[in-house]
Amino acid sequence: KVARSLPEHPALAHMEKTLADSYRKEIDQEEKVWRTLPFFAATLALQLAALFQIIDKAPDPNTLVGKVFVFLLGSSALLSLTSLVFLAVSIYPRKFEYVAEQVALLAYTQDLIQYERATDGSPDFALTTLKTELARQYSVAIDHNQRANKRRERWRSFAGLTALASVLMTILLVATTYVDYRSHRSARDHGHAVHQLA
Repeated sequence: KVARSLPEHPALAHMEKTLADSYRKEIDQEEKVWRTLPFFAATLALQLAALFQIIDKAPDPNTLVGKVFVFLLGSSALLSLTSLVFLAVSIYPRKFEYVAEQVALLAYTQDLIQYERATDGSPDFALTTLKTELARQYSVAIDHNQRANKRRERWRSFAGLTALASVLMTILLVATTYVDYRSHRSARDHGHAVHQLA
């Protein structure tokens, strides 16, 4: 049986190139998750630095301000922990789909060429068949990898939102502590001044 095929259609060439670009883009998306790690590390470091600055100025936990301080501190810690959990889920290794290995593709191409020559088929038979198979493998891999990347992006978004909420809690914590500390210090200074005057 003589192998016959239509000449390579421009649509097939365009589609194969488009799918190849999309395939590379989805593979690159995995690295973007790791590039966000410095942001989370810097956020956590700044929060810890702020907490170390105010820990010795913490208000009495029996007062209303002290209870607010404990609530904000607990909320900030819980949100930071939740953010780290979401981040861990987003970077958890997931199996990606790839096209066939180069050795297998080379062997497949050589088989197509030999078949084309042996059957005196169309000169475009091997090329068209190879591009069709590559397009099929690209589309299957892209569909699988897109779903994996979307799950990663969703968890990373949750991690980012909880990290920002934790930063907000830390800012409120610092502001509450600072206002309480300044008011107590002002009262002590005023009392000291009155004592000196007396």
